[in-house]
Amino acid sequence: MNIYVCDGLDYIKYELKKKGYTIANENNIPYDAIICNIKEIDFSSLNILSNVKNEGTLIIDAGSKSISDIEYIINNRSYSALF
Repeated sequence: MNIYVCDGLDYIKYELKKKGYTIANENNIPYDAIICNIKEIDFSSLNILSNVKNEGTLIIDAGSKSISDIEYIINNRSYSALF
């Protein structure tokens, strides 16, 4: 599973790497999940749209989630509505 973690969320990158997840960079193969703080990110500024999977890439708002919450979402592909 390839996971892209937006800049500024280094603690999430570190914890997910520690748990064995593959943290991708902008030039990697398609992402299974993108983790970012939706309130602080401008998606148009990210150069990752070519890395989105045709089957769907999960976008996780890291805003108020713990590592356990994020890991649960990744493993179960479950999420709540954004609005």
